[in-house]
Parts: sequence; C-alpha cells; structure tokens
Amino acid sequence: MQGHVDSVTRDRIKGWAWDPAEPGEPVLLGIYDNGRPIGEIIADGFRKGLKEAGIGDGCHAFDWKIPGGLSPARAHTIEVRRLSDRRLLPGSEAPLEAAVIGTAGPTNQGMQGHVDSVTRDRIEGWAWDSAEAEAAVLLRVYDNGIAIGEVTADRFREGLRNAGVGNGRHAFSWTIPGGLSPALSHAIEVRRQSDGWQLPGSDEALAADPGAIAATELPLGGSLDICTRGMISGWACDSADPGRPVALEILNERSVIARVLANRYREDLETAGIGDGRHAFQVQIPGGLAPLERHVIRVRSARDAREIPGSPFVIETSDSFDGALEDAVVKAIDALEGDGDHYRALSFLAAQTERILQQRADADGARTARAAFREFRRRRDLHAAADPGLRALVIDNDVPDAARDAGSQAILSHMRALQELGYSVGFVAAQEENPGAAAAAQLDAAGVALYRPPVYATPEEVLRRQRDCFDLIYLHRLANAEKYLALARHYNSRAKLIYSVADLHHIRIARQAEVEERPELNALSRRIRLAECTAAFQAGAVLTHSPDEARWLGQSVPEASVHVVPWGIEARAPETSIAERRGIAFIAGFGHRPNVDAACYLAREIMPLVRQHGDGLPCLLAGTAMPEVVTALAAPDIEILGAVPDLDEVFSRVRLTVAPLRYGAGIKGKVLNSLAAGIPCVMTPIAAEGLGLDGKLPSLVAETAEDIAALVLRLHADASALAALAEAGLDFVRRRYSHQATAAALKAAIAAVR
Repeated sequence: MQGHVDSVTRDRIKGWAWDPAEPGEPVLLGIYDNGRPIGEIIADGFRKGLKEAGIGDGCHAFDWKIPGGLSPARAHTIEVRRLSDRRLLPGSEAPLEAAVIGTAGPTNQGMQGHVDSVTRDRIEGWAWDSAEAEAAVLLRVYDNGIAIGEVTADRFREGLRNAGVGNGRHAFSWTIPGGLSPALSHAIEVRRQSDGWQLPGSDEALAADPGAIAATELPLGGSLDICTRGMISGWACDSADPGRPVALEILNERSVIARVLANRYREDLETAGIGDGRHAFQVQIPGGLAPLERHVIRVRSARDAREIPGSPFVIETSDSFDGALEDAVVKAIDALEGDGDHYRALSFLAAQTERILQQRADADGARTARAAFREFRRRRDLHAAADPGLRALVIDNDVPDAARDAGSQAILSHMRALQELGYSVGFVAAQEENPGAAAAAQLDAAGVALYRPPVYATPEEVLRRQRDCFDLIYLHRLANAEKYLALARHYNSRAKLIYSVADLHHIRIARQAEVEERPELNALSRRIRLAECTAAFQAGAVLTHSPDEARWLGQSVPEASVHVVPWGIEARAPETSIAERRGIAFIAGFGHRPNVDAACYLAREIMPLVRQHGDGLPCLLAGTAMPEVVTALAAPDIEILGAVPDLDEVFSRVRLTVAPLRYGAGIKGKVLNSLAAGIPCVMTPIAAEGLGLDGKLPSLVAETAEDIAALVLRLHADASALAALAEAGLDFVRRRYSHQATAAALKAAIAAVR
C-alpha cells in the first residue's frame, strides 16, 4: 500500500491511499484518536496531482471532516490505518498539542459556570457570561475528547437568579441520546462552543461498570432487515433484559444520523418467541441519503455500542439515474427562485442533457472502438485493435410492421439481408414521432437497434451524434432521400449511400391523373420525376424491386448505379384444401390511394358481373388503415374484415385473391403474398408490372372488369387449374423472392456503390 496523511487539524484530516495490487479498488481506512476509533473513510476522491503522478486514475484521495471537532483542551495523536490489516499510513501519528484555554483574558473574563452533575444519562450545570448578561451561552459536550453534542444554557433556575446570576435563565440539563456505555470509562468536558472555555467541574470521570463489561460480550439479538437511502428497519432484543426496549443509534460512517427505540410491535417476532413482539424499529431518513455518495450504515445499541446482526450495511454510490437521484434533482428544481436560478439551472441541465445524449450516441456508434481500429489500420506499429464491425443505418417513414404493408415487408427483408452481409443494423423513423414499445420489441427481436426519443428525436440527430460511425446509410422512399442524402454525406463521408425507391412515385401519380381524369396531377408528377432523378444521381446506388423501373432509371439517369433487389418472402402451401375454401379476397394497405381505388373498382364494377353468374360467390376485403369509403362497400356478398393479425386467416378461407389495380407503380406485395401462400391471384397488368411472371402465371392477368370477372369465375370452378397455378406461384416465389436471392442482389448493389 502507498499513501500519506497530508494534514491533520482538529476539524479535518486529509491524505491519500492506494494499493497497486488492486489499483481499481478504493482503500477503506480507519481513523483513530489516541488509539480509539473515531471514524472511517474511503480513499476515493479525485486529485489531479495523483493522476499526473501515475497513482491509478487519481481517485484515491480522502478528506474527512471530524464530526464536532476534537477537544482543544486535550492532546490528540491521530492515526490513519487500512481497516483490512491495520497498516499505518505514512504521516500518521501526527500530534495535536492541547491549547491553553480557560485562563483569564479579554474574551472570557466575565465567564462563569459549573458542571453540577454527570451521569451516564444526563449532564447538568449552568453557564453565564456577565459581559453579555442577557445572552444564553452555547456549550459543547465532549466524551473522551470527542464532541457528542451541544446544549444551550437557557433554562431557568431560581437559585441562580437569587445569587445574582443574570435573570436566572442560564442553567442547562442535557439528556445524552441513548446514554453512555456502562462498559466504557468516560471523561466528560463541557466547553463554551465559541472559544473552548472549559466549565469548572468538567473532567468528570465515569468509571466502567465491570458487570456491564461482561454483558457486552453477549451478542445483541436482532436483524437489519431493510437498509435503503430512505428507510432503515429491523428489530433488536437484548437477551439479558428482554423486557426492556433497546435504544439504538443509527450511524452513517461514524456520524449518528438517527436514534430510535426498538419498541414497535411485529406479530412475526411474537410468534417466533422473541419477547412480546415489541422489538421492531423503523426510521425514515428525512430527505434521504445522498445518492452520489457511498454510505456505511451501522445500527448499534446506544448504551454499549453492540451492533445488531446485519450491521454494518454498505449502500454503494448510485451508478444509475435511480429513484433517489431523481428525487434529489426534483428537490433541487423545486428550490429554484428567481430568473437567475432558473437560467443557471436550465443552462446546466441543458449542458448535462447534451452530454448524456452524446454519451449514449457514442456508445450506440461504438465510436471509441471505431476510432481505435481506424488508427490501428493507419499505423501498423500500434497494438492490435478489435474490429468493431460494419454498421448500417436505415431511415424510413415509420417503424416497419410486416402486417401493415409491402413496404414494411421489403424493408424488414433488406435489414435481414444487411445483417447476413455482416452489418449491425440500426433504424430511425422519420415521421413516427415516438414509436411505442411494441415496435421496439419487434425490431429488437429482429436484432435491429431502434433509435428513438428521448435519445434521438429525428434522423438528423442520429446522423449528427453518430458522426462517422456508419459504413452504410439506406434511405427508403423519395421523401427521405430528399431530406437526408446531403446530411448523410456531410456527417458520414465514408459511408455508402443507398436510395431505395420503393416505387417511382411520379409514374404512379401520372397514372392516377389519367384514371381519375385529374390533369392537375401531371404537374405534380413532373416535379416528383425531377426529384427522383436528382436523388438517383446523388446516391451511391439506387435500389428498385421492379426491372421495369430499373430500365427507366437507367435511361433517365445514366450516371446512376441502379440495381434490382427483390425482398425475401417465405413460400408455404395452404393448410386447407381447395374443397374447404370458397370465394375471393382483396388484401391491401388502404393508406395507399391506389388500393382504395381498386377496392371501389372491385365492389362497383367487377362484383356485379360475378353476381350474375356466380351463385353468391363471397368477397373479403382485408387490410390496414381502411377508410370509410371502403367500409361502406359492405354488401351481402362483400365482407369487410379490416386489419387482420395474420393473413393466413384470410388465405385459409378463399380460393383466389384479386388485385384490380388501375394505377400504381413498383412491385405489388399483395400479389407476392398471395402467391407465396399458394393462393393464385387474378390481377390487372398494372398489378403484374415488374414481377416478371413466367410459366402458367401470366394467365392470371386480365385487364377489363369483364375479363377479370370471367377469369375469377372460371378458375374458382376449376380445382385442377387452381392447384396447378398454386404450385406455379410457390415455385416462382421460391426462385425469385427468396432471402438468399435478396441478400445476393443487395451484396452486388453495395459492391457497386460509386
């Protein structure tokens, strides 16, 4: 052990201690006055000079304020020892000589008084300063040189008034909390607090009681059951005198913080045969113990210092923002007064909040490990640094939900593919302000980190706080590419930037303008086309699910690196036979305008034709975000299901699905989901666009309402044709939309980033 006692006064002891064998562990020290223990302290304070001298991390200093101070009338030899082995710290055994106090002088010429009686429970006497005849004298009481309390000499005694001692209000009678231990000898001094002047009659000695000394060798029964920063409770019983409640002292380190009588009733104590059960205690700590300090709590008999079982109990420094620390902050804020306090507190809290946010972002981004690895790669003479691995950030409008829409299915599939390619993936939602716990749990189950409030309020904060911490940034949809491409390049200049178009919005808007006869949408389509081409030009690579859209992008933006990347879908045969199923279904996310139009087209133009020839063929409408215009389509043969937790519930009921889209763009997830479930889908050319249907599957495409109705009726009645198409659909999905195919295509796109 190394260390030193640097300074000793009657009020404070300072120094440092460090054990090189355990450099990270603070040393627990005991402090002794003339051989008697008076306190304990942990050497864990920071001192810059220690750190600069190579003494661990510098957190090995101590500074102990002596409760009440040491008596100035006595000589004191102070020792500081390690508690584990009583090893003496260099600089210990520092002597403090007794001060010359009590002689005549200008400060105490008028001081009079006397200690009249001293017992183990009470001290009585009087004190009066004729120079301040009406003022009460504040006194301090010492036991063996250690301050144990203070008392004001302000009680009335008629004998004093008759003797001409002021107005007679100069007596004192002090009850010693818990009494003095009969097992120890005590030298009592009473001194004026202001200058240490000792009252005549002090130095009264109380000898130890031999019988009491023997009694202290018996253990004190009891238990320290609960010990927190706010409450301490348990029970205590003296087997030598079970009928008498035990007076207890509760100490924090060596300072008494509470006194309590163990006389509360507990039924379990009586049941256990512990007296009459009235031996429990409970103490609430006003304001609680400081959460940022370590506390050593002792519960002992006030008479003889025997500790109850379970004492001492150590409450470590709070290493998290727990309830105690929250309460402390709330109390500090409640105490603020005036503009100055508020501005100062706001400035401080804002700065600390910024620190916490950046610390969290640095941890999320593995900033230290990444910097160390980059330095290692730059300078081979350094010690090897662990590779922190590749990191990818995905930005989309909302947290993906596979049951909501095809866009969610695509983004979840691509994040899975990124993981298979070795990336640690994080996600941030650009429009969903505060994703809930369910969304977080879904991504957590997929191994994807969700960046959300309160740490990250926006994608901008993720990009800024995790600067240079991403190897790849994936921007899904045009709106996010427009907002964040430039920011992504600014804050993460080394990252590969990928823009996934989802679908070409300008094509969908132009088709909507034509179908709905709304020429004003053409101007919007042209503006979106310019934005999509600009984003494609700026991105390192552009992803699309549709070969048709890839060709258009390649022709319109020849500088762009354009790649067709599907999304992975699990193909599985239906659990019910064709004979057990009847009817058709349209499945869609109705937050997408083309799907609302398709539902209305199906109910108003196709189903009337089906009714004419179809013997009441039922039609199910299922999907999320269903507006009133769709729910109003309900009819005897049109059942509105709304959102369903599992699409297989729908697929198990029907023989066919339909996708009667009149406009749209990109790949249609509703078609792929149906084929992957072994359910053939009758679709329009718009719905089939970009899929690259082969084999028997092109026969599922029909353009007009009449053709769709006729094809539905024919296939619904032909079980063998349905079975063949179902098998063709499953084979198509397995070949073209597997997770392996998705990962391979995404790997090629990343490798080709400009």
